[in-house]
Amino acid sequence: MPFEITFDQIPAGYAESSVQGGGEVMVSLSGFYSSEDGDELITRLEGLPQQIISRIPSKLPILPSMVHYLLAIIRKDKSGTVYLNEGNIVGKVRVKGGVKKGELISADRVLDVGKITFQDIQIPSDTGIVFVFSVGWRKGFFYDLAPLHGDKAKPREYDIEETIGSLFSYLLFQERFKIDDKTWKTMFEQKWFPFTYLDNALIKDIIGHSREGWDIDSLLPKIANNVKHLLQNLNPIKKSIPYYSDHADIFEAAIQRYLEDDHISCASILYPRIEGLMRSFHREAGYKTKPSAKTLTRVVIEHHENKRISHSLLLPDKFRHYLNNIYFAHFAPGSSPSVGRHSVAHGEARSDDFTLKSCTIGLLILYQLSLFISDG
Repeated sequence: MPFEITFDQIPAGYAESSVQGGGEVMVSLSGFYSSEDGDELITRLEGLPQQIISRIPSKLPILPSMVHYLLAIIRKDKSGTVYLNEGNIVGKVRVKGGVKKGELISADRVLDVGKITFQDIQIPSDTGIVFVFSVGWRKGFFYDLAPLHGDKAKPREYDIEETIGSLFSYLLFQERFKIDDKTWKTMFEQKWFPFTYLDNALIKDIIGHSREGWDIDSLLPKIANNVKHLLQNLNPIKKSIPYYSDHADIFEAAIQRYLEDDHISCASILYPRIEGLMRSFHREAGYKTKPSAKTLTRVVIEHHENKRISHSLLLPDKFRHYLNNIYFAHFAPGSSPSVGRHSVAHGEARSDDFTLKSCTIGLLILYQLSLFISDG
C-alpha cells in the first residue's frame, strides 16, 4: 500500500555550487544519476530519497538496501505519496519472435524499449517526482521538482512515461549509449554496427573490440552463426505488407544463397534490393520527394519517430549515418571499392569482397530496417 507523508518545506532541489557564510547558490530542480556516477549518486540518494524514507510511517526502520524501487509524488501543499517496492512497472518492449504471457524475457530478446508506466498510478504534471530504481546491479535516481517552484511554475510538458522508459533503457543497455566518437569511428571504418537483432553479448563484443581498436572481423564466425539462427527462426520480411510484397521472394533467394555459402550471389541480390525495399516504402507511404539515397534513409529512420524513446536501441541517428556513409557509400570509378549499394549495382565492387562478412552485414541491415519500417 502507498504511504502518505508530509514535508516541513517543499524540497528545493540540490545545490550545484558551494558558498560560505551565505549567498547565492545554483540549485538543480531536476536530474538523473546512475551507478556510473559513483559517489555522486550516493550523495544524491542520501539527500531527498533518504529524507523521504525517514518520513514513511513504519514500525521497523527502512534501510537503503531494502529499496528496490521508490516512487514519490510530491504536491505543492507539501504532501506526498510514496510507493515503495510495490505495484507493477509495465513497459512496452519489442522482442524477437513470439512470446507467451508470463514468459521470462531475456536481454537477448529485447529489440527496443518503449514507454514505462506505473500500473494504477497517476503522476500529475503539476507534481514533483522522485524515482529510485534498480536494473540488475545498477541503480538509477531521477527527480523533477520544477513544477513545484516559482511564481509561474508550469506543469511538466514532456512525457514522463517516455522519460522513464528512456532511463530504464539507458541503465539496462548502458554500453550502447556510452559509445564515444573514437569507438564509433573505428566501428564504421570496419563497416560494423551494433545491430539490435544480434545477441546482447555479441553487441558488447563488437563495441569492446571497437573501443580497443581490435579487428571486429575476428567475431565474424559467431556473428554469422547468430544471423543463421535468425534466418531459420525469424524472417524479417512480412509478405502481407505492400512494400514488402514485391521483394519477399527475391530476399528469400538471397537468404537461401547465404545459407548455402554462395556469397557472390547473396550480395549481388541483397545490396541493390535493400534500396528497392526503401524505395517501395517511400512510394507506398505516400512521400512525394525525389527518392535520393539521403531521402530514402531519412524517411525510413523518421518513420514512427514519435513512438520511439530518446534512448532507443535502434540508435536511429547513428544508423542514419551508417546507411548514408557505408551502405550508400560513394566510390570513384576504377577504384576497386568494397561491397556497397552503389559499387554492386554499378558492377565495380571487388570480387574478393563478396564475402561472408558483406553478406552478413547486408542481412543485418535488412533486419534493422524492418524495425524502422514495421508498424508493429
